[in-house]
Amino acid sequence: MITIGYSTRETKPEFQEYIKKTCGIKNVQLIEVVNNGIKSLPQVYNEIIEQSNNDIVVLCHDDIEFDTNNWGPKLLKHYQRNPEYGILGMAGSKYLPSSGKWWEVPHTMYGIVNHKHEGKKWTSTYSKHLNNKVEEVALIDGLFISFDKNKIKHKFNTDFDGFHFYDLSFCIPNYVDGVKIGVISDIRLTHLSIGMTNDQWEQNRIKFSEIYKEHLPIDITNKNNTYSTFIFCHDQDIILNYIDNGKFSSLSNLKYMFLGNRPTDKIEGREDVIIARNLEFNMEECPTLNAFTGWYALWKNNLITTKYVNLFEYDLITHDNLGQIISKFVYDEVPMVGYIPFPCSNFHYIDNKDWVGEFFDSVKQIYNLDLEKTIRFYMKSSPNMMWSSTSNSTMSYDYFNSYMKWFAPISELIKSSKTAGHAHERSISFYYIFNKINVMLTQGLIKHYQMDSHGTQGHYVDYEKNIKELTENKI
Repeated sequence: MITIGYSTRETKPEFQEYIKKTCGIKNVQLIEVVNNGIKSLPQVYNEIIEQSNNDIVVLCHDDIEFDTNNWGPKLLKHYQRNPEYGILGMAGSKYLPSSGKWWEVPHTMYGIVNHKHEGKKWTSTYSKHLNNKVEEVALIDGLFISFDKNKIKHKFNTDFDGFHFYDLSFCIPNYVDGVKIGVISDIRLTHLSIGMTNDQWEQNRIKFSEIYKEHLPIDITNKNNTYSTFIFCHDQDIILNYIDNGKFSSLSNLKYMFLGNRPTDKIEGREDVIIARNLEFNMEECPTLNAFTGWYALWKNNLITTKYVNLFEYDLITHDNLGQIISKFVYDEVPMVGYIPFPCSNFHYIDNKDWVGEFFDSVKQIYNLDLEKTIRFYMKSSPNMMWSSTSNSTMSYDYFNSYMKWFAPISELIKSSKTAGHAHERSISFYYIFNKINVMLTQGLIKHYQMDSHGTQGHYVDYEKNIKELTENKI
């Protein structure tokens, strides 16, 4: 049924009985290896595999408590229901950077693990509860490693000394050779210590990064193509510069959308560029709507085929792992993500009549609604309320579609206004506030340069300096 093994500095009869009791499987094979540091953990674990009598093997630390009784049958059911998986654990990641530090981008971590240290207990919730499902990852943490020994392609790598990087050097070669790895959350355990790095950890990290450098980084955050990305830009040379320099490279399913009426001779026919004015439905005769003309072209021509979409302007500096982070937002099914929160109390949000006056009048005309009064009521009720102060957004397609159905008629009435783009920018938050939709507002993931391409703000722009910094993309 199951073989359970662990390495320990001294024999632990009580822990053996504890494992047998909590496992919930009669006649479980338990292999305790007393090892005071003479052997590395990869050596010990390979010995346990050789001695195991069962297909399903569990290798765990000797300083854990199981918060779930009868966890053995649950684990077996996971393998029975999900025969495509060869390795299962409690915590892991969909992304492994070239550094080998799998926790470097916390948003890419999955699973739930409890910790207890110095009398305090807490839960590290890396992702939502999976119930009885399995979430695919690229690697798992060594706290609890289970596998079907008939499905793994590699045992533990004995090139790694001591007790560090045994887990990654087991998972990664197996992952590369097609073994599917997952995390589960219906078995809960508590780790009675906290992970620490030391000189040996650093030496093994360097060794790991060198051995597996041709496979790193590993990224399966958007493996199922759940989101696509569109970058709006009005200059073909900027587009080509960005493509050549790999800007926005962390974002999956990336295409540029050229807006406006400038020359496009260098980008005509490219599969990674859409020229809005060439589409059947477009609003390129309305340049002051700014990025909304791109939104409209995508929506009206049915160009979004994924569950989520990133709608970004070109004048952004982005977090190096923005794409991987967005994948967690998608996983959590957030309807919308805004990137630069700003206080609603700021004058330019709702009090600048030049920017929102025509918009509110249009809402009254079309929907017979005093939206300004409603927004002010919510602002008074929540004095610290923030709004997403840029049109750069990530949205589920369903949310995007509902917003577009609402705003498209308004855009027809304000499209000639010099400040129509500002109205669109604010309408995004007006929509979710009025409809009481819980969205996510994030800090520090993007920086918007506000290049003022249409001259609607009037501030000074050092174009060459800004383009250089935008290309370098150092947030």
